[in-house]
Amino acid sequence: MRKKFKKRPLFRKMGSSHSITIDSTEIENICKETGFSHSQIKRLFSRFNSLDKDNLGYLRREDLSSIPELYNPVRDRIIDVLVSDYGENGQLNFRQFVNVLAIFRRKSHNSNGPNSLENKLRFIFDMYDRDKDNSISQIELLSILQMIVGDNLPDDQLNAIADRTIIELGLPVNEGISFEKFCDCLKKIDIDEKMSMKFLS
Repeated sequence: MRKKFKKRPLFRKMGSSHSITIDSTEIENICKETGFSHSQIKRLFSRFNSLDKDNLGYLRREDLSSIPELYNPVRDRIIDVLVSDYGENGQLNFRQFVNVLAIFRRKSHNSNGPNSLENKLRFIFDMYDRDKDNSISQIELLSILQMIVGDNLPDDQLNAIADRTIIELGLPVNEGISFEKFCDCLKKIDIDEKMSMKFLS
């Protein structure tokens, strides 16, 4: 089960309202949780503060919407996963922010770490499975297709594509795609290569 990192006194304000620091003990704890180095944590903290333009100590949907790397057809769905699944009350604090980014580190020898292949696949799966029933329904598959193609295809063609995708997986249309079946379908794809980000040391 995914960890939920509740908000706690993570920041200390020093002097002006724009001067926010992170506790050294917290940095050490985050390093252990994520596999990031101290220098990487400090870089990510700087990026976090640049996104937190109102100096709140957490990120909102509108803050995440300003990230250039998220400018793609499924941006809103990605942000929904970040805020709803990894944050709390529509907010993402720094610890939560770093823990979700840790998923996208290149896989290490520790196959059970946050950057495991399973966690990468789970992130993709959760982009589809928003009702959290551990199954991608035809409707959920269709919603992603609509985001990707926009108005370029009529609804009947999109429905046919969604139906065909599920049928080609050897499943009844009304049964949906389980996480296990989803992983099995993607086993020939180098998910670690396609879902890994390079973080400066």
